[in-house]
Amino acid sequence: MRRSFAFRLLEIVPGATLWAFFITAIILSIFYPFAFALYILLFDLYWIIKVFVMGAHMIWGYRLLNWTRRQNWRARLEKIEPGEGIIDWREIYHVVILTTYQEPLEILRPSVAAAAQADYPRAKKIFVLATEERDKEDARQNAVALRKEFAHHFEHFLVTEHPDGIEGELKAKGANATWAARELKVLLEREKIPLNRTLVTTADADTRLDRQYFTVLSYVFATDHNRERHSYQPIALYSNNIWDVPAVSRLSALGASFWQIIEGTRPWRLITFSTHAMTMQMLVDIDYWAVDIVNEDSRQFYRAFFHFDGDHSVVPVFIPVYMDAVLAPHYGQTLKNQYLQKRRWAYGIEHFPYVVLESIRNKRIPFINRITIPFRIFEGNFSWASSSVILLFLGWFPFLFGGAYRETVLASNIPLLSQRLLAFTWISLTVTIVISSRLIPERPRHYRKSKWIEMILQWTLTPVTAVIFGSIPAIDAQTRLMLGRYMGFWVTPKVSAKSK
Repeated sequence: MRRSFAFRLLEIVPGATLWAFFITAIILSIFYPFAFALYILLFDLYWIIKVFVMGAHMIWGYRLLNWTRRQNWRARLEKIEPGEGIIDWREIYHVVILTTYQEPLEILRPSVAAAAQADYPRAKKIFVLATEERDKEDARQNAVALRKEFAHHFEHFLVTEHPDGIEGELKAKGANATWAARELKVLLEREKIPLNRTLVTTADADTRLDRQYFTVLSYVFATDHNRERHSYQPIALYSNNIWDVPAVSRLSALGASFWQIIEGTRPWRLITFSTHAMTMQMLVDIDYWAVDIVNEDSRQFYRAFFHFDGDHSVVPVFIPVYMDAVLAPHYGQTLKNQYLQKRRWAYGIEHFPYVVLESIRNKRIPFINRITIPFRIFEGNFSWASSSVILLFLGWFPFLFGGAYRETVLASNIPLLSQRLLAFTWISLTVTIVISSRLIPERPRHYRKSKWIEMILQWTLTPVTAVIFGSIPAIDAQTRLMLGRYMGFWVTPKVSAKSK
């Protein structure tokens, strides 16, 4: 990928800002310890307010998720009367593109089974198993087994094989999904299936759709008056193997799940993540997915947003899709894989230069949007990398470097005041524990009831995981981009508890 001077400069900005902030913190702690201590105190107060706001969004999101799962969406579909922007749901086709690379059959089978068993007319369901040529031996064997077992649940069961070594492509999910979608388009046109009535859901190999996923999505799509310009985002719950993974992985998985629930209640800032859906016509219009970046899922939103001159947004769909938490054969490898997964997610800062330059170029988009969208990327990633460090470490800097400041009344009272302020976060944490206990699957029989004690005590590790698997991988990702040490796409290895 060729980078202009402006693009390269914008790659440097987030990481440089982050490190400038940390260096400034040390300088202020040495020369202006009182001012910096006051900043830390105000930040603690800001964080308390933010925690309670997030907690309110999480409660609201959980209620919406719970309500959605209790409804009979097939019955609700039957009651839809087409007209005035509402379409007949029977016109809607659903396609699932399941991208896979080196995942074993024991991981793929439950995912395909979930799509097969999801409630929707068989004649309107199409499945695409998107494989890679560089994994062709195992992939072809898996495809034969899966087609034999599940093809009769779909109108079409398409297997694609993405060629290796195409110029300009990164070895990544976006390239695989794009190749599969191009072959899908040939099938749809041959069968005369309308592209603007075909919803394509792209999913990772471990994604298991809720049984009502297609019916809920159909209802939202059929009653959406701006369906041609919307993407649809279900709620990703990393809970398939939640009982089997170490506490650190559970906390990271639950944190990611909660963030998706919270973001779903703020549609004005929602972007596509992991499993998402859009019409085949929109995919054709924006030339499918980006094939040369790591995080193609979130880039998909920005590509559509700028292609349609700002007339594109993501609609939250409060139906879950279930995914795996990170698990490896050994504890040490699990920790390493967890870190690498978080770093890949944090590498979403790679979108910043693209979004800034597109915001400058496209004058047809309202000015406020051209400002707020780049700012959200910058602020969100800065906060991701710095907040835990500020809360746990920077508050001690004035005491460590401030010289005479250590002897003052302020120095002895601010840490105590900060601790008392942050103690309020345990109220929000209690709510989190309660909601998490209701979101996760039922306890497997081979685990004793005492396992619940571990599931509660794990939350005491939150400060540690927030730094090690939150701030540090984000700092790592931004620093790599700043230095031009570009990351490739890292596939999180999928391991079932049985094979562990």
